[in-house]
Amino acid sequence: MMADKITPARVSLEDVARLSGVSTATVSRVLNGSAIVRESRKTAVEKACKELGYVINRAARTLASRKSMTIGAVVPTLAIETFSRPIDAFQKIIHQQGYTLLLANSDFDMDTELNEVNKLLEYGVDALMLVGHTHHPQLWKRLQQHPIPCIQTFSIDPQRPAVGYDSILASQQLLQHLLALKHRHFAVIFGSPPSNDRLSERLEGIRQGLQHAGLSLAAENCIENAFTMNDARQAMFRLLDGPQPPTAVICGNDLLAFGAMRAAKERYLRIPNDISITGFNDYEFAEHLEHPLTTMRVDLAGIGRLAASYLLATLNGHPAESLSCVTPQLIIRGSTGSAPQ
Repeated sequence: MMADKITPARVSLEDVARLSGVSTATVSRVLNGSAIVRESRKTAVEKACKELGYVINRAARTLASRKSMTIGAVVPTLAIETFSRPIDAFQKIIHQQGYTLLLANSDFDMDTELNEVNKLLEYGVDALMLVGHTHHPQLWKRLQQHPIPCIQTFSIDPQRPAVGYDSILASQQLLQHLLALKHRHFAVIFGSPPSNDRLSERLEGIRQGLQHAGLSLAAENCIENAFTMNDARQAMFRLLDGPQPPTAVICGNDLLAFGAMRAAKERYLRIPNDISITGFNDYEFAEHLEHPLTTMRVDLAGIGRLAASYLLATLNGHPAESLSCVTPQLIIRGSTGSAPQ
């Protein structure tokens, strides 16, 4: 057979066309992700590529078309659903248009984010997705040198394209639920590095809401260095042993809330009779805990889809909304109740 006579190193577009029984133009359209090719021809081309071991020379194609068919994304971490779910949805959307995702992790560090963006630009990505609106001072200067479409996620930025939500409003909605339950002694368990503007804004929202209610957040009840479930567990122990033990604990995400709940149970506290605990994001496990978690539901996948749609529309020269807002929803479950008397 022909496939036996051609070595992968010498396989050409013409070889693929000959084996699949279509023109080289059709092969090219299939490899570029065109939607105008009939499914039967697409299947034949893909089968021929696989049989021949044909690999696209992306570097040569980029030079010829000035497009790499790649989109870059830099996220703080993939260890939690907050970012893994949007990235999953984002990749599915861009893949449908023939783009490949190049993904980097900044570990919540602005210097690392800038370095990763530089690397993605060196690889010639056609567009870029970032998280938040707080970045290294040099980042926007770098992107001005490489004017590609860029979208920020999880934050609202009136100056640049963004997909996000009002973090202050979301935190105040959660706080109002607890205030309505007559709680007056609060604590927060967050992980707030300088680049995490979302949590900084949510903390500011909590402070403003408490002040409006004639209350305040004691310094020792504000923990901002908890990033893992065990961090939150240890933080909860410190809060319970502190001078002002809380009756309500607001956590930065559902994973931290789970750690706080574990600690409360180890201290034989009843949830929610003795203490109420809330999360944020509504992870998949949140409603299946022993005490289903009260949380703010964020359409994480929707953020990824909106970001992908904006970049694809911009790349194709189509009009696109530069600011898309999602609205978090308060989900009340069994982890919150009336303040103990």
